[in-house]
Amino acid sequence: MDRFVVNPRWSDLPHVHALLHGFPRDYHVHDYRTTLSLKSVAAGSARYATPSGRYLVTPDRFLVLNHGQRYAMEVDADAGAETVCPFFAPGFVDAAARSAAATDALQLDDIDAPAAGFELIERLHPLAGPIGRILGELRDAVRARRAGAAWLEDRFHDLALALAALRDDARREVDTFPGVRRATREELYRRLHRARDFLVSCYAEPLTVAQVARVAALAPFHFHRTFRRAFGRTPMQLLQHHRLEVARALLARGDSVTDVARAVGFDSLGSFSWLFRRKHGVRPSDVRPQKGRTEEARRPRRP
Repeated sequence: MDRFVVNPRWSDLPHVHALLHGFPRDYHVHDYRTTLSLKSVAAGSARYATPSGRYLVTPDRFLVLNHGQRYAMEVDADAGAETVCPFFAPGFVDAAARSAAATDALQLDDIDAPAAGFELIERLHPLAGPIGRILGELRDAVRARRAGAAWLEDRFHDLALALAALRDDARREVDTFPGVRRATREELYRRLHRARDFLVSCYAEPLTVAQVARVAALAPFHFHRTFRRAFGRTPMQLLQHHRLEVARALLARGDSVTDVARAVGFDSLGSFSWLFRRKHGVRPSDVRPQKGRTEEARRPRRP
């Protein structure tokens, strides 16, 4: 019998549909084999690592991990992270995807037809659209302690159908990648997104094209060319863009220019200031903290 619960015991997690919700505290998971799950945060950030990738989950993007994937996870209490992570019992999203694709007549004739295994390409996704809305509803309900089992079941059905639609969107995106065979395009999509996620998740580290190409398991010049063709920027252009976007958010929070430059991976304060002004039109020192929000941004939220 399906059960829909909030924060079950870890031993029950593989057998239920669960919403794990946590407020800021130091938290670590090592080598856990998950059911199909979404990793999101309503505040702060959380780091995930799988055998093939490294991912920084922030309030503007979420991660999907497939059934059977092993991962490690780390949350720093100082980051003020509030995690919102739905876990699906095996077969649930598979059935939703089959239902979304099959005709009414087919489903009337064969209600017990087995669902094909559901899998998404492992990558970070923008937190937007139906999935963003549903995760927001789940967050608000669990905060208010009104996430009852019946209400939670409805949201999990909606979320499963949204994941099926997300897979269809990804398949259409795969078809825009270079390659004669679809399997080639899908593999390139997988490797390039793995590298892109590595860039935006490890932006504070001293990265090179050759290093990120190894993450994608591609030769550096092939990687550089196909990455620019796929995403419209070179790997280093994307890295610089992301560093400067993060820098603007940190400066608006009230962090010092020197601390911000170091936090986003710049060795030279002069280079950081010049690039920041070229991109944003103002010097880093001209960015002012948002009034009334600086202390709130730094203070961990509690239940």
